[in-house]
Amino acid sequence: MERNVAIVTPLIPTYSETFLRAHIELLPFNMHHFYALPKMGYHPIYDGQGKPLFSDFKWFNYLETGIDRLFGETGIGYFFRKKAMSKYFHEHHIDALLVEYGPTATYILDVCKQNKVPLIVHFHGRDAYHYKTLARFGKKYPALFDYAASIISVSADMSKQLIALGAPAEKLVLNPCTPNTHLFNYQDIGNNPPVFITVGRFAAKKGPEYVIKAFGRVVEQIPEAKMLMVGEGELWETCKQLSRDLGLSEKIEFLGSCAPTRVAELHHEARVFVQHSRRAEDGDSEGTPVSVLEAMKSGLPVVSTRHAGIKDVVLEGETGFLVDEGDWEGMAEAMIQLAKDPAMAAAMGKKGSTRANAHYTMEQHIQRLADAIQAAIDNKQVKV
Repeated sequence: MERNVAIVTPLIPTYSETFLRAHIELLPFNMHHFYALPKMGYHPIYDGQGKPLFSDFKWFNYLETGIDRLFGETGIGYFFRKKAMSKYFHEHHIDALLVEYGPTATYILDVCKQNKVPLIVHFHGRDAYHYKTLARFGKKYPALFDYAASIISVSADMSKQLIALGAPAEKLVLNPCTPNTHLFNYQDIGNNPPVFITVGRFAAKKGPEYVIKAFGRVVEQIPEAKMLMVGEGELWETCKQLSRDLGLSEKIEFLGSCAPTRVAELHHEARVFVQHSRRAEDGDSEGTPVSVLEAMKSGLPVVSTRHAGIKDVVLEGETGFLVDEGDWEGMAEAMIQLAKDPAMAAAMGKKGSTRANAHYTMEQHIQRLADAIQAAIDNKQVKV
């Protein structure tokens, strides 16, 4: 009998959250999706077909969700949405609930307890590190950890962080998010020109300004080098201005958001993937960036930082080079080395692709997550 599993996401997955879409589309269960409104809290309001759980009037959903943000769990809308979710769970015989991001799970915890539905919570990065997020929700995490059947972590560093926040080690499942297995494929990049590519949001934890500074040093030695920057975000304009200030406007292409198919094509035009991930001033941190694994699968050597899950997947000196966070000069040296030695870049890229295909496939990721969900259903030792 096919099991019914609900999945809750804070929003409809964005272009960069391919891992969330994969969970909705690829898990081997009858999936029921719920999501919230942008910037209006964490408790789900709509199901996957866009049908409201409580009110058919969008303005009312915004109003009562806004009230809930002011008054927390005492808000009237929060009470009625919990009742609506409980009703849905009963009518559709929900066997387990997968919740993306810790704060979202704290809002769903009571519904799971009331209905004795096992809960699997999936952490991703910000929810385990961001200072304000932890100040608001960290005190609720111990109760969540106590009830959850499994706690999904995406890097070894995150597992340690979650344990420090109160998660029982025996409940942790290490399961990095992975790329689309069929979309990102190996290609020998040995004959590619010295083109660098970075893919990700223009956010502090991605360190795009450090990439630009490093690339500026590269161009001093390799004038024909080019940089492709894929993504959008709050540092977009800042980074464009920095490129102008450094005289790199003709060398850097700011491509904005690109569909995964286009990203796969761009990888085959480049020689090196670059990303300067770091712990941001507000505490935000990566998990294991999917963009790094996409590049590895595509045959690109990776130049990045010893940050979070990156050091789990990139073998230093074998599949790429890693530097300390903030060391853009060291990053520049590694970039120059690979730009001057296409044979080394190709060899590293091939080894990285082999490693990614052996250890970080979408099939493996989905199977580990499905196993955790199935174990929760089979055991169903839920605490009330």
